Amino acid sequence: MQHVERLEVANHYQERINQVAGFNRYGKSHFRLSWAQTETTRQGGEWEADGDQFQGYRDVYKGDGLPHWMLMQWVDSGKCIEMPHLLPQSDKSFYRENQCPKTGLQLLGEYPYQGSYQIALPLVAKWYEKGKLNIRAFPLSTEIIEMMVPVIKASMTITVEAKLRAMKEAKEAEDAEYTKQVDDLYRSVKRKESLASTAWLEDKQRSIEKHFNSALIARMYRDRVFQSQQRVR
Repeated sequence: MQHVERLEVANHYQERINQVAGFNRYGKSHFRLSWAQTETTRQGGEWEADGDQFQGYRDVYKGDGLPHWMLMQWVDSGKCIEMPHLLPQSDKSFYRENQCPKTGLQLLGEYPYQGSYQIALPLVAKWYEKGKLNIRAFPLSTEIIEMMVPVIKASMTITVEAKLRAMKEAKEAEDAEYTKQVDDLYRSVKRKESLASTAWLEDKQRSIEKHFNSALIARMYRDRVFQSQQRVR
């Protein structure tokens, strides 16, 4: 019997993720699964369609638009999943920095006042074989979901640790106000801490993606279901 992917995740898969990650203050899942060909976001600007140019807002894919599942993570208003240690961007700053100079429209759409879902992990394996890049999407299964549990826990740990680092840096900033004589020195140290924090986060994220990608490839080679060259639907 041929396996057919569903565009909406089965309830028991999402319930398992909710058991691990819980819900945000708006009652929505901290993590959820989404199909890359249906997960969209509203953006504004100038577009081309059938050779014609038009201005306005339209829905675009959040990911690559290829047929595969994605693990999405909720982040608070003005926050970025890649840089959770940074202070949240205000709505005024968001609208100012993302305004299209030609059309006056908002390139990234409306400010996410209740946070937004961003891509934490695309469920695809990528590897080189005989000099050729291979990309394989994976159908959902109980085993795949359980493989994602450590990824979810690690991502949540990174977010908490990043918040603690941000609080530590904010405290240091307050202490620095006691004297202006050390202002230049403090700013220099602050820049170095920010760079170190960024490198730390990047290393953590690369490690998570590397281990999950390796696990998926290993899963593929020991299960004939993943040897199929049929397109995931």
